[in-house]
Amino acid sequence: MRHVKFPTAPGRSFSSALLVLAALLAFTPASLSAADHKVFALCYHSFLGNKFPSDIPLEEFRSQMAFLKSRGFGFVSYADLVNGTVSGTRNILVVIDDGNHSVLRAYREVMKPMGIRPLLAVYPNVIGRKSYALTWEQLDGLRKGGCDIAAHGYYHELMNREFYERDPRQFVREIARSKETLEEKLPGLKVSAFVYPNGVRADITKKVLREEGYACAFTINWGATVSPLARNRDVLELPRYMVMKGNWNMISSAILKASAG
Repeated sequence: MRHVKFPTAPGRSFSSALLVLAALLAFTPASLSAADHKVFALCYHSFLGNKFPSDIPLEEFRSQMAFLKSRGFGFVSYADLVNGTVSGTRNILVVIDDGNHSVLRAYREVMKPMGIRPLLAVYPNVIGRKSYALTWEQLDGLRKGGCDIAAHGYYHELMNREFYERDPRQFVREIARSKETLEEKLPGLKVSAFVYPNGVRADITKKVLREEGYACAFTINWGATVSPLARNRDVLELPRYMVMKGNWNMISSAILKASAG
């Protein structure tokens, strides 16, 4: 089964790559005003209970959501964020990358009962084609049930300067075709958000996103997103906390601290 992969240079171990990722996650944008309405986006991938570092067992996910609720956090949707209807500093947006089929059960058993309307970041190449992925019918059902949909590239390519210089035409297609396919396969959907695969981007990535009509984009740098969106320093650099095995205590502590100030 294909799962999220982190780029590694030849001879580097997976654990080394995670150390690099941890350094990226430690970046926090400039301090926000105490009066700002804040949203903390959490990045998940799957809920299968397997060995992958980015997989969070369903019961653990349920416990994490219950913990946040017990600390006074509410759950908001991407639509709430875009519409500027968020208030206060204790707001959580759940973002789920890649379109794994385990989202169905997680939504049915955990998210829907708790009023969580996640943003699903999808790369169309796997939808309806891979056994581990959602079908188009299932994705449409989730959308109609209250989930929002974001583009996540078409093939889940790393959107860096090297890719652009190697094949600029395909680079643009990776961004444009993702949006076009989602809107074609899910009639009535208008995609306005892009989620960078593995958080990788460059200035040229943001330039193409603007040209293709995206309103915002999410990274995996830690921090709070401000509502309304126009108040953010860069709407194409919105932060997220990527939840992985073993880092929940660190993430929850960081969010509690940031939401209080």
